[in-house]
Amino acid sequence: MPSQKGFSMIEMLLVIAIIMIIAAIAATGSGFYQSRRLMAASQQLYGDIQKTRIDAMTKSIAANSRGWGIQFDSSSQYTIFEFNDGNGNFNYDSGEAANARQVTLQTGIAVTVKGNPAGDDNIVIFDKQGLSKATTWAGGSRTFIVQLSGVSDGRCLVLDDVRIREGIWYASKCTKQ
Repeated sequence: MPSQKGFSMIEMLLVIAIIMIIAAIAATGSGFYQSRRLMAASQQLYGDIQKTRIDAMTKSIAANSRGWGIQFDSSSQYTIFEFNDGNGNFNYDSGEAANARQVTLQTGIAVTVKGNPAGDDNIVIFDKQGLSKATTWAGGSRTFIVQLSGVSDGRCLVLDDVRIREGIWYASKCTKQ
C-alpha cells in the first residue's frame, strides 16, 4: 500500500476546536477576572456589614455597649468594632471602640461611602436591634460603592435602616439587583 500524507478530517476539526477554545479563553480572561475580583470584594463588604449587624444584636452584652460598627479608615481599609459608650451620651466619640478588627481590601479595590445626611459617612453603627445609625444616633442610610481601578463600572451596597441590598454601580447610579 502506498503511504498517504496529510490530515484526516477528524484531526483537522480537533485542531480547530482547540484553537477556538483558547481564543475564547483569551478574549474573556481579563474582563472575567476583573469582574470576579470586583464581585468578591463587594461580597466581602456585604458579609462584613451583615456580620456586624448580627454581632450588634447578639454580642453586645456589656452594660455600656450600644452595638457594633464599621469605620472606613481609608478607601481600602475599614475597622469593625464594638461601640462601648463610655460617657452614656449615645454619640460615638473617639476612644469608644472595643474588640476592633481591621480589614484591608485587595490591591486596586476602593470603597466610597455616600449618603449620610449627618455628614459622617465613614462610620456606620448598628444598635442592639440591628438598625443602622450614624455617630449621632440618627438614621444611618448609606450607599457603599465598590470599584476596581481601571474599570469604569462597579458594585454598590445600599444600606437603609433595616436592610442591605446589592447592586451594580453604573453612571453614578446604583441599580439594585
